Amino acid sequence: MTPKTLARAAMAVAAALLTGACSTAVGSEPAGSTGAPAPAPARLTYALPADPARMVLPATGAESRWTQGLDAFGQQVASSVTADCAREHGFALPEQVPPAFISYSNLPDLAFLGRHGFGHGAEVPGPGSAWSRQPAGSPGPVASPSPARTPAPLVSPAPTESGSPAQIRDCQTRGSAAAGKVRGVYLPLQKRWFGELATTRDDPAAEAVAALPRCLAKQGYRVRDEDAFFSLVDSRLMTASSADFARVDTALGSVYATCMRPVEAVREPARRALRERFLADNAQEIRALRAALVPALRRAEKKYGVRLAFPAP
Repeated sequence: MTPKTLARAAMAVAAALLTGACSTAVGSEPAGSTGAPAPAPARLTYALPADPARMVLPATGAESRWTQGLDAFGQQVASSVTADCAREHGFALPEQVPPAFISYSNLPDLAFLGRHGFGHGAEVPGPGSAWSRQPAGSPGPVASPSPARTPAPLVSPAPTESGSPAQIRDCQTRGSAAAGKVRGVYLPLQKRWFGELATTRDDPAAEAVAALPRCLAKQGYRVRDEDAFFSLVDSRLMTASSADFARVDTALGSVYATCMRPVEAVREPARRALRERFLADNAQEIRALRAALVPALRRAEKKYGVRLAFPAP
């Protein structure tokens, strides 16, 4: 699956956090802006949708949180199997990018972005954490885990000697294969759905999309279109100081959510109608998906020691 994501903003956030950029001029708010408070920590939930197909076939930004969790779960499986392989062979892996919830720009989660901005997503629980050890199948409350109270992973210290490139590739291949087996339950159908979903990107909301730059300009952000706004987000987050980062990020997310609501008010009903047709056209595969998906995920949780979780605003 290769839907367009908010990758540029995420990359900008990562670079800003790693480099500790300290310029405040570009990251400051437009004239007349009241600024924004630091966002509340993003939370996690383990509650599944009533219809498991919604995890695979999202039609709204809110539903995409389930899809983000499903995506992250595959990353967790790959990471867990790769790490187990390295421990089994007695070598240490190089530092890896941890699993993450990645937003979709063609399914903007305006409630989440308006509260947290582009750079304050929920953290995927790691293997052995208090959250990943909750019993599989228990919905659990919406939780906001505290690093200070999260027990250390229940594993032996990792070896310090690095593996050879061939050893590392072999373990990564094992991880990818395990994740591929989990994703194979839903990925072919999901790829077709995202192909269908792309047809609603512009047409249903053409008038609202045309008004987007005017709305952003009223908020002090003069850009020609949505892509230009994302470029501005990149620039602002890359150059915001550590002290100013949360305020800048939250302000950008809030403005984007405000100005995109008229667009999504048109697109969401169109996407829901499209999904109903998709469900009808693929009824046999949908029945099989509904029967197989959750059991397959629960088996993977037990087998690989990871926990299916979803971001929550």
